[in-house]
Amino acid sequence: MARRGAPALYELMRQPGGASPAPRASAPGAGRHGHAPGIPDSFTVSFARLVMIAVGVVVAIAIAYGIGVQRGRATAGGAGATPPAGPVGRTEPSTPAGGAAPKIPSLGGKSAGGSPSTDPLPKAAATDNNGDPRVKGMRYFVLGHPSSERAAEMVEFCRLNGLDAHLVPDNTALLRKVIVLPGYADAKDKASPEIKSLEAKIKSVGEKWKKTAPRINQDFSQAYPEKFQ
Repeated sequence: MARRGAPALYELMRQPGGASPAPRASAPGAGRHGHAPGIPDSFTVSFARLVMIAVGVVVAIAIAYGIGVQRGRATAGGAGATPPAGPVGRTEPSTPAGGAAPKIPSLGGKSAGGSPSTDPLPKAAATDNNGDPRVKGMRYFVLGHPSSERAAEMVEFCRLNGLDAHLVPDNTALLRKVIVLPGYADAKDKASPEIKSLEAKIKSVGEKWKKTAPRINQDFSQAYPEKFQ
């Protein structure tokens, strides 16, 4: 229904200079010129192509890794390995010109020159009489017949002062006596330098033993050789 005194709406639309209707939105692709190919709105990649691409990437990585390992090995081999150093502070004993190895003095209370050593001997069990070191037919110096309370102390003192002393059975199984090594076979061997030196050592150690307890201990001046039967 038209208003009074005003033109109708359709008349206004027809008049020149009047408001033109809003332009419609163009459809997609309307602005393309000529027959140029259009750009697809989305890309579709098949599953087989994805698998081929992934395999190609893995193969390329493996080839690059192999080349790097070979180059590293070639570099390490060219530098050369340093031979391990020998143990520090250890020297081998020299051999004389004649080719014979130097002799090492044996233990047993004697030095290399044949005289009794002043170094303490290994401690022996004073009450163990099962391992009697004597040999039948040999003569040994007897230092004394101490009581059972003093025997162990006497043997230990002698060994600490360089005498190879041992506690051995006496005439009966209940009695004990202290003897020293080495022994000698014949009576004439008592005059040998080795036995003479042993007698001097017995006398020296006996004097020290007496000084430890003058009222109880006796020196070894009464020591005598006895043949073991």
